[in-house]
Amino acid sequence: MPRLSKQIIVAAPAHAVWQVIGPGFGRIGDWATAIPASTAVAAPPVSRAPAGIARTTAPALVDAPVAGRVCTTGIRLIPQLTENLIAYHDANRSLTYQATGMPGFVATARNTWTVTPLGERRCRVTLDAQFDARGLLGAIARQLLLLQAGRTSRHLADDLRHYVEHGTPSPRKQRQLARTRRP
Repeated sequence: MPRLSKQIIVAAPAHAVWQVIGPGFGRIGDWATAIPASTAVAAPPVSRAPAGIARTTAPALVDAPVAGRVCTTGIRLIPQLTENLIAYHDANRSLTYQATGMPGFVATARNTWTVTPLGERRCRVTLDAQFDARGLLGAIARQLLLLQAGRTSRHLADDLRHYVEHGTPSPRKQRQLARTRRP
């Protein structure tokens, strides 16, 4: 399965960066230019049925603030996709999500983000993406999508760094937001 890894050094405490990435998972559209808009997918409620009585609602698969997010991508082939959290570790500052709503030739699209402290005021954000495609079209598209993902991850790094270090979206994201607000 092809992988793409990226490490970002951010001049901010790990806990501050984690607040954006972990608890703020559903709000990536607020700061990432690659995602013009996003909406959190609420975690399903867990019913606390009395002993001996079956639950009426299935428990969440992971203990996270949200179950996932729906992202508007701005890509014609994939205008919208859902990224479901499949692992979330608040104490380790790590999460993994898997995309759904991808074209049929995409077998797997998964990403793990980890925030590691490098002192009190610096941290490293590691992104480990896995992508697998099927069929001839998938083999052709795999290379194009990996190239696009590499380009997107550079912008994502800049956007995240700016957002956490300055408390505002990057100038590139601000321009994007201004364009979408015009009548």
